[in-house]
Amino acid sequence: MWRGEPCSGSPLWLLAAALLTARCCSGAAGGQGDKVIWAINAGGEAHIDIHGIHFKRDPLEGKIGRASDYGMRLPIFRSVPEDQVLYQTERYNEETFGYDIPIKEEGDYVLVLKFAEVYFAQSQQKVFDVRLNGQHVVVKDLDIFEKVGHSTAHDELVSFTVRKGKLSVQGEVSTFNGKMLVEFVKGYYDNPKVCAVYIIKGTVEGKLNIENCLNPLRCF
Repeated sequence: MWRGEPCSGSPLWLLAAALLTARCCSGAAGGQGDKVIWAINAGGEAHIDIHGIHFKRDPLEGKIGRASDYGMRLPIFRSVPEDQVLYQTERYNEETFGYDIPIKEEGDYVLVLKFAEVYFAQSQQKVFDVRLNGQHVVVKDLDIFEKVGHSTAHDELVSFTVRKGKLSVQGEVSTFNGKMLVEFVKGYYDNPKVCAVYIIKGTVEGKLNIENCLNPLRCF
């Protein structure tokens, strides 16, 4: 579900793109960081990305599953060098596992899940689901290698709304008690995992507009 490929071209084109970006996006103050309500670097240490998002150290360290930095030996394609660490570390578990995320205010949100396949070199080796609050399967049969190949960044974006004690996502509604459980569900092929997670207030369209403003090396 990645949007926005890095562009190739001459230095003159890149300069023009940067100037256009600065002019068009001068009002996008603050970037994404001030809109993010929760962010963690799964299996890794705290990190601040190029958008100003503060990813905390994995709160499941020493509690559930295993942390891996196997990806640190690899470059991660489709990710800027400063933020490759968000795809190079991960948490996995031999059973279903997840994160409880507090959400205090009503509104529209986007759940962003970051993945990279750094171990398997073919599809159908690791396949799993992502589920919200024990009942909403928002990503079905995720096969990272099949989506993007090896050592390549892949983001899944899931829009949802919290309003009047209800969670609405992908046409389904359930009772909301102030926390959202994001689970990575064990399937038939290997173990579920995740590299990083964050929740940003707003819509997918708003999130992508900010990202394009802050990264002049993306195609318009």
